[in-house]
Amino acid sequence: MNVKKHFSVVATLFLIFSLLAGCTTNSKSENLSDSISFNDTKNSLTFWTVQQADINIMSSQKSVIKDFETIQNCSVDLMSYPYAELEEKNLIALASGHGPDILMVDQIWVSQYAASGFMIPLDEYIANSSINEEQYFKGAWESGKYMGKTYTIPFDVGVWALLYYNKSIFREEGLDPEKPPATWSEFLKVGKQLTKNGRYGVALYSSSEAAQCVTDALIFSAGGKIIDDMGKKALINSEACIKAMNFLKACEEISPPGTVARAEEDSFKLFTSGKAAMFFYGEWGQDTIKTRNPEMDYGVALLPRPDDGISIGTFGGFNLGINSKCENRELSWKFIEFATGKDAEMKITMLTPAHKEAAREYLKRRRKYNEVIFQQLSNSSFRPAVKNYTEISKVQIEATQKILLNQLGVKEALDEAAEKINELLENQGV
Repeated sequence: MNVKKHFSVVATLFLIFSLLAGCTTNSKSENLSDSISFNDTKNSLTFWTVQQADINIMSSQKSVIKDFETIQNCSVDLMSYPYAELEEKNLIALASGHGPDILMVDQIWVSQYAASGFMIPLDEYIANSSINEEQYFKGAWESGKYMGKTYTIPFDVGVWALLYYNKSIFREEGLDPEKPPATWSEFLKVGKQLTKNGRYGVALYSSSEAAQCVTDALIFSAGGKIIDDMGKKALINSEACIKAMNFLKACEEISPPGTVARAEEDSFKLFTSGKAAMFFYGEWGQDTIKTRNPEMDYGVALLPRPDDGISIGTFGGFNLGINSKCENRELSWKFIEFATGKDAEMKITMLTPAHKEAAREYLKRRRKYNEVIFQQLSNSSFRPAVKNYTEISKVQIEATQKILLNQLGVKEALDEAAEKINELLENQGV
């Protein structure tokens, strides 16, 4: 896929609105006008967030915002939208020079927003505040950077991928349920032992960004990177990446047929129904198990690592930034400083707080295997910080599927992917 080096503002707007014109959404027509409004009142802020199914989180968010309003003698207009709708509304509003004062930004949007001039760097604000990077998970903090500058502060985090395993199946096969496989070689050995009589060792999936997050975690654990630190060159065909993909290919032998077409939800069902003994997923999977199979005896462990490596996960989550067109920058920064602090994050985050102290307390209250999750969060990396990450991820998924379908060997598929990614990097513009 060829990418143009540069779009004018007019062309960008035309493209966005053209795409939206051909899409069907559940949004009411008046919502579009909401998107292109902009707050210009000196003592008020606008803040758009991801809509929450949990009414308790929504109530807590409103309560924390009320506290901030009282402290600062201001008003905060809070609007929440489903994830896809928030992404759409942000792009429309920001491209037209409008939008909320405070931006809730998925980690994979940071580079796009920063490169497009939608956000201001926060380095000067950070230098004169109580915020410092040591308070937050390292990978989450690094996800807020673009071209050496910090554009967002971590809000909440989730980690791909942990190892979920069925303790009952382990016992049935004479395996210690308290000692899940820790290395790739152990994992493959155990997986082969558990693959029998219509049951499989692991349920893989490869048709989504979630699957790519798992693959990235394997690459990180092998010591590999997708692209170099400057965002200029693909490293996806390095020896470390080849090693990781060879392991993934070997895992397919102990997974049910149809990995390429299978989504994570389908694999999750195989795991919770006992048709697969192990499963790679994020920390939030515990909520799904509680709902779907509350009696399931399962364990959660670190992602298996290379025999000579360490377990490194892939970060997901949201950060907070300031709209470059915002006229209330000082007040917006005060809000970010307030909302990303320990006390606030304990109450209002959607996933695990990015603030480490808050995370420890949150996980103790909300999660089984909280120490395992905290350890994996402490050893996780972020996805490539480049403007066109989405296109790069699609190239990676395509390469993975070619490998699993035996259309190309591992090295050939990754060489091809590297060539495509280099073209994307060359044409992304900054």
